Amino acid sequence: MPKPDNVPAEGSVSAAVVLHHSDLDNLRATLTSVARAVDVFGVSAPLYLIDQSCDPLYGEAVRALVADLNPDGLLGMHYVARERNAGYGAGHNSVLDCPLGDVHLILNPDVELPEELLIRVRQTMADDPNVVVLAPRGANSEGKEEYLAKRYPSCLVLLVRAFAPEWLQRRFEKQMNHYELRDLPSEGLLQDVPLLSGCCLAVRSDSFRAVRGFDEKFFLYFEDYDLCMRLRSIGRVVRDPSLQIIHHGGQAARKGWRHILWFARGGLRFFSLWGWRWV
Repeated sequence: MPKPDNVPAEGSVSAAVVLHHSDLDNLRATLTSVARAVDVFGVSAPLYLIDQSCDPLYGEAVRALVADLNPDGLLGMHYVARERNAGYGAGHNSVLDCPLGDVHLILNPDVELPEELLIRVRQTMADDPNVVVLAPRGANSEGKEEYLAKRYPSCLVLLVRAFAPEWLQRRFEKQMNHYELRDLPSEGLLQDVPLLSGCCLAVRSDSFRAVRGFDEKFFLYFEDYDLCMRLRSIGRVVRDPSLQIIHHGGQAARKGWRHILWFARGGLRFFSLWGWRWV
């Protein structure tokens, strides 16, 4: 496929997906969408599959999936099995010393990208050197808006949003809407935001390396918020409302007690580092 005219000549991209017994159907959809976006972008790109499942059978299934996809385009998939599950951030940090593009995608294994995403992201970063990390809007599997950009959270809002029944959440609807930046327009120009979800981030590789990637003391949850707080010290953290992904994940409280524990530990570390806000 010829390279689109609106892609900067010096542009290059890479991507990483961290796995831990991740759903293979969702992973197939993710990899297929990344492959399409790379082919439309027109520049070859490595994608690192970082498997922290520590399960040989699952690893075989992932490798079989990659072999089955066998894209004829420009995406090169690299499967990497790690010896232990060190957490989401640590998994993504494991590629810091690998060949990365000018722009690096940090992805969950349960997102689907629009095929124009890479073109638009690379053009945005070429036009504005101050943009260091960008995220699109999100929608769930049913097409309902997911609010991936956030204001700085309070303990009360996080607890209500994650664990409260629906009737109690309605009591705090105004506070939750404020936290989820629901007042932002769903179209228009780039929007500077405080925080972004780590399910889909496009970050300048040199900026990602400059802040030494994720803080690996976060195992799961809040490592994305911490990363945004540190990246804000060197550039713009933005949402592009003209781009939208499909995200099939979310809701820590519905995933069992381990996720609740990781959520609580992550929140404790985040507030301890950046300041407590109770209500």
